[in-house]
Amino acid sequence: MGSTRKTAAKTSWKVADILGFEVFDQDGNELGLLADVISTGNNDVWTIKSDTEELLIPALKSIVTKVDISKKRIFVSLPDGYVDIYGTKVKLEDAVVVEEFSGITVYED
Repeated sequence: MGSTRKTAAKTSWKVADILGFEVFDQDGNELGLLADVISTGNNDVWTIKSDTEELLIPALKSIVTKVDISKKRIFVSLPDGYVDIYGTKVKLEDAVVVEEFSGITVYED
C-alpha cells in the first residue's frame, strides 16, 4: 500500500493520497469513503465505509472508472450481478467499535 502509484482515467496517484475520498457508483449513488486498501497479491481490494455499512470493491481498471484528485472523488462501475450477489453494502451494526482515529472508525476483527 502507501507509495505504489496507480493510474485511472489518465491520472497518476498514490494509494495513500486517495484514502478518505468519496466513492460513487455508475448511477451516481454515494457508496461511502475509501477507508482502507487490502493487498491480495493479484489486485487490491478497496474497503468503502459509510457510517453504518461497508463495501469491498476490487481495484481493477474495469471497476475503477475515474479518480478525481481535485474533487476527492472516485467513480466505480460495479460489475453486472454484483449487487444481486453481494448487495451494495455490509451492515456493521453488529461490529464492535474499538477506537476512532482521525475520523475513521476501527473495528475489532
